[in-house]
Amino acid sequence: MVDRKRGVAASEVLEILNYFGKCPICGHPARAWHITAEFDESRVESQDIAECGGWCGWKGPVRPGAMTDGALVLAKQCKEIRAAALGLPSA
Repeated sequence: MVDRKRGVAASEVLEILNYFGKCPICGHPARAWHITAEFDESRVESQDIAECGGWCGWKGPVRPGAMTDGALVLAKQCKEIRAAALGLPSA
């Protein structure tokens, strides 16, 4: 069986607004995003990623817990990226 590299058909990135985690390396406050990707075989996967807001540059997966009541609050605006269609543009 030949393993083929799967491609991303679409993705979405939402900032987690009520994430109050800290960097595990330097202790500075961190920011987090919920990233969802749909692959060309129709599988959808998502992960929460945080990034240090300080000087060390740490970035990695996290399990965010909201510090406020309720669930995580995701940014209302999102950046959606879709794969470009192959071929020439129509006139």
